[in-house]
Amino acid sequence: MEEKGVRQPGSPKPQPGAPEPGGLQVLPGTYKLVITYARASDSTFVTVKDDPRLGNRNDIKLAQRKMYDRLRKSANKLTEGMDRLTEAEEVCTKMQSQLRGIEGKETDSLRKTTTKMQEEIKAIRETISGKTSDKQGITRSPFEVTTMTQLQSAQQSIGSKMVIPGAQEETMVGNAEKAVADLVQKINAFFDGRWKDFRLQVEGTKVNLFKDYKPIQ
Repeated sequence: MEEKGVRQPGSPKPQPGAPEPGGLQVLPGTYKLVITYARASDSTFVTVKDDPRLGNRNDIKLAQRKMYDRLRKSANKLTEGMDRLTEAEEVCTKMQSQLRGIEGKETDSLRKTTTKMQEEIKAIRETISGKTSDKQGITRSPFEVTTMTQLQSAQQSIGSKMVIPGAQEETMVGNAEKAVADLVQKINAFFDGRWKDFRLQVEGTKVNLFKDYKPIQ
């Protein structure tokens, strides 16, 4: 019995019909369960009880949920920002493919700018998730502090023990919020500046994909 979950930053966009991600366990209480198949539908009520050996822990769970909800606002912003970076990468990949084999000053300049955009996007991604390595079996340093590690550490700290979040969780959530805010500012600056200039360059460059053919004699 889980609540509706949310998509985590960096995860791919769900395809139509994909199952919803799982969320937190529901609080004790009575819930209406509705099952639908084809045109048939039926319902019943389900009572969820907490572990009787541990007593009523609703105050703790509600306090944790409140902090989770606060942190989720930053997570959602990060997810949206990473989606935009993915879309920009796809544009660059398509552009490089379209320019392949075409010569000329304008296309050469556009090709170089496209490469530069890819490098800038990669640099922003490294701020989010850390630098990757080409060495076999090694991807990134486990000690590297990134936007994602700060967000994940804060999430884990909130629910790591069954107590009301305290000063430590407050500090970690605050650090994660600041890291995401700084990252979002960097993403906004990229799309409002260099990416906008890149778009103008693309739209102003005439890419000729056709050759002139003389009749075969």
